[in-house]
Amino acid sequence: MIRDLLGAGEGTLSSIALLIMLAAFAGVLLWTFRGKKDRFREESNLPLDDSDNHAESPHSM
Repeated sequence: MIRDLLGAGEGTLSSIALLIMLAAFAGVLLWTFRGKKDRFREESNLPLDDSDNHAESPHSM
């Protein structure tokens, strides 16, 4: 099975890798531009915020 994949040619594997990377890039772009603006505004001010309430944020992971 692996030999079949490797025997498919470098062009085929490169094309598959390119399509995967383009899909990931498009996903990140969609996530960024469709995101909530208030969340980005809030997160952009985090480095300037001196309070320790970061764990209580609804957007924290």
